[in-house]
Amino acid sequence: MWDAGAVSVTVTDGEDKPLFEPGPGETPLWAQMDVCGLFEDDVIEQAVIDALAEAGFAPLLIEVLGDRIWEREWLTRFKPMQFGQRLWVCPTGLEVHESGAVIMDLDPGLAFGTGTHATTRLCLEWLDSAPLSNKRVIDYGCGSGILGIAALLLGADQVLAVDIDPQALAATRVNAEKNHVQDRLSTCMPEAVAHLCDSSGYDVVVANILAQPLIEMSAELLALMKPTGVLVLSGIMTSQQRWVESAYASSTKLVGQQSLDGWVCLQAKK
Repeated sequence: MWDAGAVSVTVTDGEDKPLFEPGPGETPLWAQMDVCGLFEDDVIEQAVIDALAEAGFAPLLIEVLGDRIWEREWLTRFKPMQFGQRLWVCPTGLEVHESGAVIMDLDPGLAFGTGTHATTRLCLEWLDSAPLSNKRVIDYGCGSGILGIAALLLGADQVLAVDIDPQALAATRVNAEKNHVQDRLSTCMPEAVAHLCDSSGYDVVVANILAQPLIEMSAELLALMKPTGVLVLSGIMTSQQRWVESAYASSTKLVGQQSLDGWVCLQAKK
């Protein structure tokens, strides 16, 4: 595709076999893949077909795309989404008219986390049901900032959003400004957490990551909790639940759990 002049190439799962947690440095591929190349409209179609044939491939579909406002086009797949009783995530330009709705203005973006994935949904539904008024929350692995911003809109007093990706932190700050909560939200990389946290700890520690880092970071996440705080862990496949629970069992008691589409969200207290 690249050699034939594609301006972008997308590789996706050709079946239904998601890759959830590759090892460090690995770039795994699916057994069956769909490859889509996007070309300028002046490309010589037959030349692309010939190039693919020479490499041993035949195109399954050739489609001519009319010019559109692409920055907004992909958002047409998204509609306002409700989480729990009050919380809604609403893409820009759309509206929610439900009485008592708490509305987050958030567009899908490069940083993971728009509420469509089961792990994010489980966390959002828990936040919607939790008493967050005047609470301090830390969102570890914040992605787009969706969980921290939701907590603030639902009554939390302060949020610290943490991520290893500077792009995620930038997206979080932009999304916080869109929702007018930027004055109560701070962002940082993991290495700066210790300098920003005081000894009193956080009322709610949310970590929506993956099972392996949750296990490796157990001591760090526990240290961030107030003695009366709640720890919310997500990004855990149901088959990994006991593995994660065992990493926290000596210091916490499981007080709640929800599952969806093969994923589980755990809540624990010290």
